[in-house]
Order: sequence, then C-alpha cells, then structure tokens
Amino acid sequence: MLSSVPYLMRRVKPWLLCLLLLIAAGKAAMGSTQAADTVRLQDTGQEVLLPLQVYHDSEGKLKLPEVQQKVFSRLDTAATMQAGKTVHWVRVVLHNQTEHEQTRYLYAGDWSRMQLFAQQPDGHFEERQTGQLVEMQERDVKLNKPFVRVQVLPHSNTLLYLRLQGDINLYKPQRLSLQLKTPEEVVQANSNRLLIQGIFIGIIIVMALYNLALYISVRDRSYLYYVLALTGTGLYFMFYHGFAMELLWPQKPYWNAHSFAFIVTFNGLFRLLFTRSYLNTRQTMPHWDKALTLLALLYALPVAMALLSYFTPLDLLQPCVDLIGLIGGGVLVVMLLVGVAALRQGYRPALYFLVANVFFVVGALLFILKETHVLPNTPLTVYSAQVGMVAQVVLFSLGLAYRLNTVTNELAAEVLEKERLAREKETERKRLAEKQKKKLEVTVAKRTAALEHKTQELNQTVEQLKESEHKLLRLNQLKDRFFSIISHDLRTPLATLDSFLNILLNFSHKMQPEQMQKLANHTQLSVHNLQALLENLLQWAASQTSSDHSMRFEPQLLQVQELVQRNLDLLQDTADAKGVSWQVTVSPQLLVFADANMLDFIIRNLLHNAIKFSKDGDIVKLQAQINAEGTAEIAVTDEGIGMVAEVLDSLFHAEHPAITTKGTDNEKGTGLGLLLCRLFVERCGGAINVQSEEGKGTRFWFILPLAQQNQPQNEDRLMQEEIC
Repeated sequence: MLSSVPYLMRRVKPWLLCLLLLIAAGKAAMGSTQAADTVRLQDTGQEVLLPLQVYHDSEGKLKLPEVQQKVFSRLDTAATMQAGKTVHWVRVVLHNQTEHEQTRYLYAGDWSRMQLFAQQPDGHFEERQTGQLVEMQERDVKLNKPFVRVQVLPHSNTLLYLRLQGDINLYKPQRLSLQLKTPEEVVQANSNRLLIQGIFIGIIIVMALYNLALYISVRDRSYLYYVLALTGTGLYFMFYHGFAMELLWPQKPYWNAHSFAFIVTFNGLFRLLFTRSYLNTRQTMPHWDKALTLLALLYALPVAMALLSYFTPLDLLQPCVDLIGLIGGGVLVVMLLVGVAALRQGYRPALYFLVANVFFVVGALLFILKETHVLPNTPLTVYSAQVGMVAQVVLFSLGLAYRLNTVTNELAAEVLEKERLAREKETERKRLAEKQKKKLEVTVAKRTAALEHKTQELNQTVEQLKESEHKLLRLNQLKDRFFSIISHDLRTPLATLDSFLNILLNFSHKMQPEQMQKLANHTQLSVHNLQALLENLLQWAASQTSSDHSMRFEPQLLQVQELVQRNLDLLQDTADAKGVSWQVTVSPQLLVFADANMLDFIIRNLLHNAIKFSKDGDIVKLQAQINAEGTAEIAVTDEGIGMVAEVLDSLFHAEHPAITTKGTDNEKGTGLGLLLCRLFVERCGGAINVQSEEGKGTRFWFILPLAQQNQPQNEDRLMQEEIC
C-alpha cells in the first residue's frame, strides 16, 4: 500500500492537489470556528445564557495570538468570576442566518476595560474597546454603559474574542453576562434615560432654586442647607446614571469612579446640617444633636479611603462604597428617629419632615441594598430612591413653608410683646424722668453758670495756645528757610573770596603787577557781588520778620537778560574754577512780571546746581524765550552726571527730604535749594519742571507770566501770602 502512494502522487494533477489542500485548510478553519460556542442572532436583543468558553489569564499579559493557542474551558454564566487581577478571555461565535447584515451592541458588564477582537472575512481581527475606566472619546460607543459594536455579514459566522479586565474591584463584575442589544433598543433605552433623569434633575433644580429664593428672602439657614443637600443629590444621580462622565469630566474616568465618595459625603453632611437646623436639635434635643454630629464625623472615613485609593495603589473603592452605604443607612434611620422625637415634643413642622423622610428612607434603603448587592437590579430598586426623593422634595417644601409661617407668626407675636413691654417701659421712664427733671433743673441751673464761665476761660486759653503754636511754627519755618538760603547763596562767593585772599597772602611776591591788578579786580568784583547778595538776603529776611510772619511778595516788571547777566557774573569765578563755560540765549526784550529777589534766587540756584554737577569742559546752557502758551520759559541745561529715577522723584517735595548727591568735585548739598525754587516759582504764578537721564545731564525749566503793557513798573498793591 505504501509503495503505491508515490505512484498515485505522480498520477494526480497539480491543480487537483492544490484544490485538496484548500479544502483541508477550510475544514481546519471551520473546525477551529466550531470549537467556539455559536450564538444565533435573534431579531431583538438577547442575553447569552449558555455556558461560555473562557480562558483566565492570571498575569494579564497575554496578547490575542497567544490566547488563540490556549485551551478555553466552559464557564457557566451563573458561576462566580475569579477575584484578583486576572484578565478573562471569552470566545464566542455569532451566527447570522438572515439575508441582511446584522449590527449588535454587546454588553458584558461594567468592567474597567473591555476589548473586542472580531474576525473579519479576510482573517484579520478588528479591535474595539470600551470600559468604565476608558475616556469617553475613546469608547467604541459614546455612552455611559460600556457597549461595543459588532457587525455580522449575511449567512455567516463571526468569531469574537472578548478581553475583560477589572483594574478595580468596583468595576469587576462577579458574574459573566453577555447581552446583545439592537441599535434601536440601545437608542430607546438611552432616550428613556435622558427623559426620566432629565425630569428628575429638572425637579431638583426647580426646587433648589425655589428654596434658594426663600433663603435669600428670610435668611434661614435651613433653606440653604436644603439647597446644598438637593445639589448633592442631583450630583449623585448624575454620577449614577452616567451624566457626570458624559458631561462633567469625560476625560477623567478614574476620577469619575472616585467622585462618588465625595459627592455622597457632601450630600450626607448637608442633610445632617439641614436636620439639625430644621428641628433645632442643638437647643431642644442635645442628645440627638450629638448623634447627628457623630454621623457627620464618620463621613471622614470614606473620604480618607477614597483619597488613599485615588493617590495610592490601594484599591479601597469597593469597601468605601459599602461603608458609605452603612453610614447613609444610619443617617436615614437617625433622621426618622429625630423627626419622631421632635414631633413628640410638639414641634408641628416635624410632621412634614417625618412623612417626607419615610418615603425617601424606604426608597433610599432599597437603593442602598441594591448597591451593596443584597437586592438585585430591578426597576424598583434602581428608581426607588429617586421616586422617594421627589416625594420628599414636595413634602419638605410644604414643611419649610409651614415652618416659615410658624416662625413668621412667632416673630410677629414676639414683636407685639416687645412693643407692649416697650410701651410700658416708656410710660415708666417718662414718669421717672419727669420726677428727676425737677430735681435736676436746680442743679443744672447752678452748674451751667459755672461751666459757662469755665468754658469761656478754657476757650480763651485754647485760642492763646493755638496762636502761640502757630507763631512758633511760622518762626521755625522762617528760621529753616532763612538758614537754608544763606547756606546756599553765601557759600560760593565766600569760598571764592577766600581763595583770592589766600593767593594774595601766599603768592603775591611771585606775581607780576598786571596779575596782581587782575586778581585785585576779581576780588573787588567778588566783594561787590557778595555785598549785593547780602543786601538782597537782608531785604528778604527783613520782609520775613514782619508782624504777620508772612513772606512779602513784590512783583514788578523785570528784564530777564539783565537779571541773568548779574547772576552769571556772580558765579563766573566758580564756573572758571571747574572749567565750565556758558551758552546764553536771552532776548533783551523779554520782560516778566515777578518778584526780583525770588527770581534772583531761582536763577542763581539753578546755575549753581548746573556748575556743581558739571565736569571739566562741559557747557551750561541758559535759554529764555516765549513759549507757545504765551508765557516766559527759562531753562538751565547742563551736560553733567544727571540723576537716577529715585533722586529725580525726591525733588520738590517738602514732606520728604530730597536724596542728595555729591557734585563732581564732591560738593555737598542739602536739597533745600530746589524746594525753595519751587515755592518761589509758584508764588510768582509759574511752575517748575525737571528732566534728567543718568550720565547725560539735566534740564530745569520754569515758566513765568509775561509783563503786560498796562502793568506799572512798581506794583501799588502788595500781596502777602504764606508759603504752604
């Protein structure tokens, strides 16, 4: 027999051999497909009840090609899934026996992550993913429930591999359940969800706004606590029915899983605060108040567990859910008991509180038992809390309205009682006041005369003290200004005269007659200038020592060129000593209306400062002209060291001393000269300004009123004002 095989192989045509091989491969492929359980698609949604083929990947690291080589075992859909980090692979075949392509939405439970590998006609596998810990935009079907879409061609089988992963115990179902929903069923279920929950959330929002308006009107904290409790309830059901993940944080599924603890804690705390405030437990039931406080403190435990679960590898979310369920159940029971206790004490608004809580407590307990897996998922257990909540909202609103009426009536009665007592007190007060009035009239009459006499004496003494204080202040100001002017104006000519005399005393024997004559002429000129300066200062000082201690202001027509030249001659020797030259541009016809002594001081001080801060070879420019505003503008510009912004800001301020800077030859200054310049310029009806840049020089300029044709040479009217 074996020897005939080669002969047969030689007799078989090559194309027939290829056909046989293809048939064998097809049977092998069909055999592998038939190895998986086949589910026939029905016309409507269906649940896969037959035992499914499952492979448990304990390490969770296998890929699809590796899993295909593994041996799958049958797992009953009623069996309990293995705990831990095990990844479960499910293999199933969908059979479409119709003539149309069928689309189904597959739901395998609320797993953390679910990946679907569907074999295509060309043999490759198409991957889709979903899961409760997958961002909304990455899910295959953008819904709160983890659906994946499957398409099955007409009269064909589609091999599916499901990879089910439970990263946290909260999203790790205990039973394996596969449901196939038609797109129409999923859309209808989602529309029902939107409608029912939209109505519920709308009721919550309306009642929250209503109670918020009441709180704003009456400022009763009970309404505010109830508004916040309603807000927490709305947030919880938004979380439970998937709206939080869809609308609030679609890119944060891990936070969505942990937000439950914080939302429920927020809701529970404000329910407890509402109970304490509404029933006034602190005043009327201190023991129950302590119980409510203890329950509020217990909420710190699930919050801490949720934080640890969120920020650490610990998976405490499922125990946190169970603990919150226990605390929530305790809160509901205690609220009922406190309502009963308040009603027994005769507090009528507690009746609404108690009846409203009965509906909500029953519904909430059914819901909590369902969440802790004690009761199954049914429409009754799923929506019982919301139905009870709606009933509670309506009854609580009636209770709050009744409480408001009660409080209003009590306040009205209290106001009437206070008014009655106030009238009685007023009557008694008037009687006593009339009695005391007669006794006091005599005493008052006697003391009034003595007090009037003492008051007159005190007023006279105060006036005298104020006048003395004013005189002392004015004298002190006069002294300061006088000394500052003398120190600024006499220092330079005295220094020049001292240098001339020193030359005459020490070097006269070495000098030629013409040099002696020139030095003598300079000395004589310096003495004359000093004499003129002293005369001006003495006249100014004499004007300051008048009986009213005010500064005498004697404006007159002044020729600016003459006044400028006089001060240039006075400071010429100082400028020559530092190698500073002048550049003067003054019109001979420029006349101003100002006080001569004040204008002398202003120009002399500005020129002196320009020399002080100039370097050897610098030019000091003095310009006097009529500006566009029709006033005289006199400017002194140097090329010296300039000023920094800090020094520039301290000039012209009487409240704060100026920041002084030494000159280029270490000349010292007090900073008072520019302050006096500002005072004199303003007294003459003008204004002074400065512009400077460090290392590039400084420009001072001030404006004065021009002389008018009808102004007399000597002003008949003398204006006397104080320097402010």
